[in-house]
Order: sequence, then C-alpha cells, then structure tokens
Amino acid sequence: VFLSNVPEALSSATGMAKAGRSRSQILSLWAAVALASGLAAGLGNLWLATAGPAYVATIQAFAAGAVLAMLASTMMPEAYEEGGAVVGLLTALGFLAAFTLDKI
Repeated sequence: VFLSNVPEALSSATGMAKAGRSRSQILSLWAAVALASGLAAGLGNLWLATAGPAYVATIQAFAAGAVLAMLASTMMPEAYEEGGAVVGLLTALGFLAAFTLDKI
C-alpha cells in the first residue's frame, strides 16, 4: 500500500507546489495525514479487537469496493472520461460479480 501511494503523493505534492503552497505547508499537510491515518488505524484496531468475523469481513468488503471505485476513477482516466463517475460503481460491481461467480 505504501509503495502504491508514493506516486500519488508525489503528484499531489507537485500540484500543491505549483499552486503556490510552500514546502513547509506541504510537509505539514502530509505529516497531519500520516498522523491521522495512524491514529485511525490504532483506534480501529482497538474498536474491532472483539468484533466478530462477519462484521470485520463486511467492513473489509466495503473498503475493497471503495478502493476499486477510486482506482477506476483515478487510474483508468480514459474509462472515466468516456463513462463518467459511474465507471467506479460499475468496476466495483464487476468485481463483486466475479467474486460471487468464483464462490458459487
């Protein structure tokens, strides 16, 4: 996950620099994002420590769908350009269909 996010972070940082943000503002923002992510992960770990497997699986499935939708809209720009925002939803539904067929 870390390696896959490095190019996106560099692209965002470059965009912020071109928009006139200072280096300290950009680094402060990324530090805040890292801190918030770590805090959220720690709290989620504590909160879900006693959660049942079905509950955790539901959360993970929702997160996987969100990642697929994000990838479809940002990493497949031609599809997004041609099909609009629905591309993300359709990609996630296609993944769900493939997963369901695999489990049948």
